[in-house]
Amino acid sequence: MAEHHIVVTNFTHLTEEQLLFILQRRNHPDIRRWMAHPEPIAAPDHLAYCAALKDKPDTLYLYVTYDGQPACVITLHATDATWRELKDTGCYAFDPPLCSTAIIMNLIRWHLAVTRGTKFIRTLIKNANEMGLFANRFYYGATEVARDADYTHFELTFSEPPEFYQAKINAQLSKLHATMDFAL
Repeated sequence: MAEHHIVVTNFTHLTEEQLLFILQRRNHPDIRRWMAHPEPIAAPDHLAYCAALKDKPDTLYLYVTYDGQPACVITLHATDATWRELKDTGCYAFDPPLCSTAIIMNLIRWHLAVTRGTKFIRTLIKNANEMGLFANRFYYGATEVARDADYTHFELTFSEPPEFYQAKINAQLSKLHATMDFAL
C-alpha cells in the first residue's frame, strides 16, 4: 500500500503565489550558481515567462511535491512538439529535499518515454556541479559525450519499448511505497 504521494504539476496550472514561491527558491544563490544565466530573475519577468509556457508545446516546467511538500522543479525542453528528443533538462531541489531528485527525474523521463515517445535526451551540466555530474553518470545512466571548459555534455537513449519503462516506473514507485500523479 502506498504511503507517499508524488505530484508533478505543469507550471501552467500553478497560481501566482506558487510561482512566486518557486522564484524565491530559484533565485537563491545556491541554485543560481548552477544556472546557465546566474543572475537573479525579476518577479515580473518570471511571471511573464511562466504565462508564456502555455504557448510552448516543446517546453515543460514541472513543480514536484512529495507528500504535499515542495520537492523540486524539473525543466524539460524538447527539440520540437513531438517530444521524441529532449535537448535540455534541468532540476533544482528545495530544502530539505524530501525525496531524491535523481529518482524523481528518472521517473519523469521514463514517463515521457511511455506517454510521449521520448527516445533521446541531451543535457549539459556545469563542470563544477559535482552532484549533477554524479547523478547523470550513475543515477540516470547517461553517457558523457564531450567536455569543454565550462560544461560536460551527456546523452541518454531510450531504446526499449514503452512497457519496459512503465515496468521501471511501477517497480520504483513500489520500492518507494509511493504513488505519482501528473497534471501536465
